[in-house]
Amino acid sequence: MSTNKLHNIKETGFKVPKDYFESFEDNFLNELKLKEITTDSGFKVPDNYFDSLEDKITSAVNQEKDIKVVKLVTWRKAAYATAIAASLVLMFNIYFNQKSPVTIDTIETASIENYILNEELETTEIASLFNEEDLSDVQLIHDGFSSESIENYIFDNVEIEDIIIK
Repeated sequence: MSTNKLHNIKETGFKVPKDYFESFEDNFLNELKLKEITTDSGFKVPDNYFDSLEDKITSAVNQEKDIKVVKLVTWRKAAYATAIAASLVLMFNIYFNQKSPVTIDTIETASIENYILNEELETTEIASLFNEEDLSDVQLIHDGFSSESIENYIFDNVEIEDIIIK
């Protein structure tokens, strides 16, 4: 719509019903006559209504105390809904995020060494993890050191206090 047409509107768009002004005066006078004739609104209060009103209200209030109110949302229902939602989220999380299981082969050797060194495990604790069959499979490295060369190395490089303390 162009802006030129907006500024040149000559009609308001309001319409009066057909024969409105011809019958207006008669309708107006009829309404005035009706208001003069009727002084009563047509509503009437029953006899002795206000005398027995207080008794009716107190009996209704006493009856409401006996009525059990059923709540739509209770804590039990909310807890059930929360538990169901949490279990669904957990199931989907487990199903879609399945990774290969962690085994000794998948863990890096450096991680295992750091764990053993930092946790200060004792040799008896480590030894309890192996049985005789596992230990028989272990092949120890023999570099050809003789017991004399090991003793000489210990006497030359290790202090006697360190050996006593340990």
